[in-house]
Amino acid sequence: MKDRMIYFILLLYTILATGMIFLFDGTGDSGDSILHYLYAKYAPLHPELYFNHWAKPLYVLIASPFAQFGFIGLKVMNVICVAFTIYFTYRSAQKLEFKNSLLVPLILICSPYYFVLTFSGLTEPLFALFLSLSLYLALNKKYLSACILISFLPFVRSEGLIFIGVFGIYVLIKKDWKLIPFLLFGHLLYSLAGTFFHQDLLWVFNKIPYAQLSSNYGSGQPFHFVEQLLYVFGLPLYVLFWLGSLVIIWKIIKTKIALEFSVLVFFGFMAFFIAHTIFWNLGIFNSMGLNRVFIGVIPLASLIILEAYNFVCEDWFQTKRSVQLLLKGILIAYIFIFPLAPHPAAIHWDKEMNLSGDQLGAKKVADFIQSQRKGPGRLIYAHPYLSEALGIDHFDTKIHLELHKDVIQNAKPGDKVIWENWYAPVESGITKEFLDQQFELTAVYTTSTSLHGHQSVYVIYERR
Repeated sequence: MKDRMIYFILLLYTILATGMIFLFDGTGDSGDSILHYLYAKYAPLHPELYFNHWAKPLYVLIASPFAQFGFIGLKVMNVICVAFTIYFTYRSAQKLEFKNSLLVPLILICSPYYFVLTFSGLTEPLFALFLSLSLYLALNKKYLSACILISFLPFVRSEGLIFIGVFGIYVLIKKDWKLIPFLLFGHLLYSLAGTFFHQDLLWVFNKIPYAQLSSNYGSGQPFHFVEQLLYVFGLPLYVLFWLGSLVIIWKIIKTKIALEFSVLVFFGFMAFFIAHTIFWNLGIFNSMGLNRVFIGVIPLASLIILEAYNFVCEDWFQTKRSVQLLLKGILIAYIFIFPLAPHPAAIHWDKEMNLSGDQLGAKKVADFIQSQRKGPGRLIYAHPYLSEALGIDHFDTKIHLELHKDVIQNAKPGDKVIWENWYAPVESGITKEFLDQQFELTAVYTTSTSLHGHQSVYVIYERR
């Protein structure tokens, strides 16, 4: 009966998610989400993109076929990733002999930010799939397969290095020493495969974009992510998560918990959480303090939440069946309804599921350029969505150049510089005042878009 139910739930989720793809045109965000899509889309034309460390080589390889169908292709890929993540996490809950394991799909589907970022080009949903499958394999004693799969996780997201460490600790505790080399298999394979493009056998280490003890984005408070998890899970799941953490710590002290759960699930999540807290607090490794990173470990969080649910609904009222049923009904209804509620941590459908103001502004810019453009002039800009709006190859330097001072100073007559008020000043360090002072540049078009309390400004300059 439970097997039939999980397939029925997955079918309902797939129908719901497919409807969301066609109802909303959002992209998750207008920066990294779009850039990952562009890398995947144009990798067949620029094979070196399959070995770009920022874009994540394995992500580009898997996403590239989907990206050929446009951004909607990546949304379809992520829906597939989420569906399989739900399945493998549910199976892991069964293997751990959790009661109410069918609650896992509800937890994952009703985590507001996980639902929103399903419809993006970000790497977190694929990371979550790899992590859930690795856990499932380990729980089924397929340790070699789990270690090999985990070894490729850093090529989906850099935090995969954390889980190589977590799985390394797990196999050491089990004294399965022969598995340790297989945790390095992904690095060995990609080192060899990418040497041709990078002329460096150690490029997988030397080209890591975050390997620097600084950040352009500043730093934050130690409890930043304690607060931000609320916006990832939503209120009811957030409360259950922290309750579950306390229950697990108590069970670890009392040695009443399985090794796999305590190390691979709880310690794995907490190692990830603590690492990101340190990165953001110290302002290192280019951390931006983004809460979306926790989408990658949400399968582990869902099992911690399920531990709390069982503690509240099963352990507290073992002899009071009617109270159990009432409490279960209230909690399940609250979890299900919360994403739709008017709450800061719920889903904001218009804002989060549709194109943002800067993307709408980029479309206006694209319309102007396509109506006015004459001659072979190149386009110089920082906002990645402009490439999608203009329908041009983001990596073809005959068409597009990244916005930098030296590029502007070497611009040729007819080239256009597109400035906007986020990516240009923050990512490229180019202010509007700087461009206004360049006597060889003339402003030919300005547009402004206000949406959800944020104003996006674009100015097009042409090199005389």
